[in-house]
Amino acid sequence: FFAAILLTLNVWWIYQTLQYNQYHDPLGKITKIETSNKQDTIDEHQNKDVLTTQKIELIVLSSQYKGKKLTLSNTFSQSKIKDQDYKKGELVFLSIKDSNMSQTTILDTKRDTGLAIMMFCFVLLLILIGRKNGVTSLLGLIINTGLFYCLLIIYEQISSQSLVWLCLLFFPIIVSSTLIISNGWNQKTKIAILATICSTLVTFIVGVGVITLLKHKGLRYEEMELITRPQHVLFISSLLIGTMGATMDISITLSTAMNEIGQRHKQLPPQALYQSGIQVGSDVIGPMINIMFFSYLSGSIPLILIFLRNDMSFNYTFPISLSLEVTRALIGSIGIILTIPITSFIASIFLTRRNEHEC
Repeated sequence: FFAAILLTLNVWWIYQTLQYNQYHDPLGKITKIETSNKQDTIDEHQNKDVLTTQKIELIVLSSQYKGKKLTLSNTFSQSKIKDQDYKKGELVFLSIKDSNMSQTTILDTKRDTGLAIMMFCFVLLLILIGRKNGVTSLLGLIINTGLFYCLLIIYEQISSQSLVWLCLLFFPIIVSSTLIISNGWNQKTKIAILATICSTLVTFIVGVGVITLLKHKGLRYEEMELITRPQHVLFISSLLIGTMGATMDISITLSTAMNEIGQRHKQLPPQALYQSGIQVGSDVIGPMINIMFFSYLSGSIPLILIFLRNDMSFNYTFPISLSLEVTRALIGSIGIILTIPITSFIASIFLTRRNEHEC
C-alpha cells in the first residue's frame, strides 16, 4: 500500500514537471544551435581556455510569450566553471525583461524532469529489491526529512546561537524514528538507539571540548563566508549530525550481530559476549573509517583542483579546502571507534539479562 502511494507520488511529480505554465520563469525549447566564434584566452596565471560563442534559436513554451521565436547569443568557456553550453532540444528558463523581448537571457537549463525520473527509478528499485525493508527505509527518510525541515523552521524564528541545542533536542528523535521504522521495536533496536545516543553525545563532547580548548585554531571558515549566521555554530551542529550518522551505522551492525550470537549461545557470560562484540567491531572499523574520510574529502576535490590550477600553494590550498572536512572526518572516526565498546557493553548487559530471564 505504501509502495503504491510512493510510486504514485513520483509519477505525479514527473507529470507536474511537464506542465510548463506552473513555473515562475518562462520556459523555452532550443530548436537550433550554431557555433559562431571560438577564441583562445590566457588569464593572469597563464591558464589557457577557449571561449565559444553560440547562436541559439528557441521557441517560448509558456507565459504570455508562448509560441514566439527568439535568437540569442551564449558564450561559454571550455572549463565551464561559471557558464555552460546548451544543446538542441534542451529546455531552458528565460529572463524576459521587456515586452518586445529584446532583453531576453537564458537563466539555466530545466533539469527537474530528469531528477524526477531518477527518483522514480530509485524508489522502484528500492521497493523491488528491498521489498518491505525498502518501503520502511523510504518512510524513515521522509519522516527524517520532515524533522529536519521542522528544525530549520524553528531555527529561523529563534536565536542564532540555539542551533546546537536544537540539534541536541532533535537527534534522539531522529535516531529513534530511523531505527524503529527500519528494524521494528525489538531488543536490537533498543540497544542500537541507546548505544547511538550515548556514543554520539560522548563523541560530540570530546570533539567540541578539543575545538573549544584550541579556540578553533586551524579551522578555516572561509568556505562558509556567505552565511550570515555564526559560522562556528553551524559547523559544530554539522559535527553532531555527521557523528550521529556514523555511530548509528556501526551500532545497528554490532547490535544485530551480538543479538544473533546471544540467541545462538544463550549460556555466554557478559564478558564473552562483550569480547564477541569487540571482535566484530574490529573487523568493520577499517572500512567504516575509510568510508567516513572518503565521503567527506571527495566533495573538496573540485575546489582543490581549482586552487592548484590558479597557482595557489599547497600550504594555502589544503587548509582552506580541507580543514573543516578533515575535522568532521576525524570526529566521525572517533565516534566509530567509541561506538564499538559502548555498543558491546550495552548489548552484553541487555542480552545476558534477556537470556537469563528466558532460562
